[in-house]
Amino acid sequence: MYERNPEQGQVLVSIEPDQREDDEVVEENEDVLEEGDWRVYLDLYGFLPLSTTGDITINGNTATIDSSLADILATVTGIFTGRFSVEYGRLGFMAGFIYGTLSEDQSGTNSFDGEKLNPPIDGLNLNSQSTTDFNQSAIDLALRYRAGAIEQPVMKTGDSTFIGFVGTRIIDACMDIDMSLSADVKVNGRTLTKKEMSELEKSASGSIVCTWAQPLLGLQVAYAMSPEWHAFMRLDAGGFGLSGKKDLSVIAQAGLAYTVGNSAQLSLSWKYFGL
Repeated sequence: MYERNPEQGQVLVSIEPDQREDDEVVEENEDVLEEGDWRVYLDLYGFLPLSTTGDITINGNTATIDSSLADILATVTGIFTGRFSVEYGRLGFMAGFIYGTLSEDQSGTNSFDGEKLNPPIDGLNLNSQSTTDFNQSAIDLALRYRAGAIEQPVMKTGDSTFIGFVGTRIIDACMDIDMSLSADVKVNGRTLTKKEMSELEKSASGSIVCTWAQPLLGLQVAYAMSPEWHAFMRLDAGGFGLSGKKDLSVIAQAGLAYTVGNSAQLSLSWKYFGL
């Protein structure tokens, strides 16, 4: 709001209460950063996957995955997620990590390649016990450029930050399958020998390892609804079919963050990860 003093020809500026309170909050922040400063960001987060869906195809055999949160928690054996960024001026570097391991035991009737037996047996189905261990890592390495305000826990109301990044996503996946048969297996009245059982278990067990890199493009945005409350969004994509006809990964994330102290935030978000 502006007022003019007719006697002295001066313009007086009156700050509205809300704006003055916001400025006072920002001024109280001892860690207000300047463009010429180095800035380091560390994000450590956990997640609760409400659902996991997809298909796994091995040697032409496809299995559908439709797991609930309870199913996933029952099989998870290890997990780590996080992101590290450093920035000087408007340029910076970012590294992100997603790592998880699963282990599942199954028992039941499974089909085997009976051609390995002597004499061969078509359509061989036997009771078996199997353990499947699966681990997957996704590592993002990217250069970033920022437009807008400096991203920090305390910002002025209405300030916004736009960060674009380009780099690579390295994906490593491994599946180990260990199959065992019940003792004294009989087929057509004949007990299989130890050698035959060993051949069947060997043919049904094994490891599958795959590691590849994807080009990565992304954008993240933050908006200060108040000095303490921020909204943020992230969207990226990798692959674009360059490493194979179905080589594509996507991350979409949106949430709210609340400032705790001068240099930390607590956040809650919804995230979609597709590979």
